[in-house]
Amino acid sequence: MAKLRITDYLTELKTEAAGLRSVCSPDVLDRVVPSRPDLSVAEVLLELVRLYRWTVEVLFTPPAGDAAIPEPAPVDAPGRKALDVFDQSLAAVLDAVEARGPDSPAWTWAPVHWRAEFWHRRVAVATGLARWDLQMAVGATAPVPAALAAEAISEVFEAFIPAGVRRGVHPGATGLVQLFAQDADATWFVRLREGRVALLDHPDARTELQARAAGSASDIALALWGRLPFGICDVVGDERLLQAVRVE
Repeated sequence: MAKLRITDYLTELKTEAAGLRSVCSPDVLDRVVPSRPDLSVAEVLLELVRLYRWTVEVLFTPPAGDAAIPEPAPVDAPGRKALDVFDQSLAAVLDAVEARGPDSPAWTWAPVHWRAEFWHRRVAVATGLARWDLQMAVGATAPVPAALAAEAISEVFEAFIPAGVRRGVHPGATGLVQLFAQDADATWFVRLREGRVALLDHPDARTELQARAAGSASDIALALWGRLPFGICDVVGDERLLQAVRVE
């Protein structure tokens, strides 16, 4: 299992947001993002705005039974207005994360404990991935920091896949997969059985691996989140099993 966990998501969020914002001048807003070719720079920013607004609403709304808090409507902010809306939403979510500690009760859409920590991690990971995306658009990429990348990997198996969020349908995928983030000294063992996915604490030592990907935490996270091919890592075994655990 992963060993590295972040306790101060606010610092990670501030750092990644600053890196993202530094490359978002008005003249790049219409550029296509190579790692997400269906979106422009402005559209990636507005995706984050929507997540930030949702996070603020959830963090300041006490959970009420099983009642869900729906995601806000897509944001329409043409031209330079996208930057202004992003800056306002970022300031609001930073205040919310600082005000609502990780153990504060908060509704979540995933089968995890209803705590604010879920949203702290969600906005930090999403911002780190978007920072990488937008740096790609201007040709100035830097990897996702190892600790944050490890969180992005864990979030896939702790929240997204259990909630049914997954790239493609893989009904026949069966086997044991290992993901090894060398710079984070973190390992994830994933059992696939007829398409279903389970994260294992300690796999049976007698069980043979069917696929393994080793590399930096950043490369593994970016592959899981659909930004890079798994070929960026050192892959052994059936790469189709790795494709079966991607979420974007």
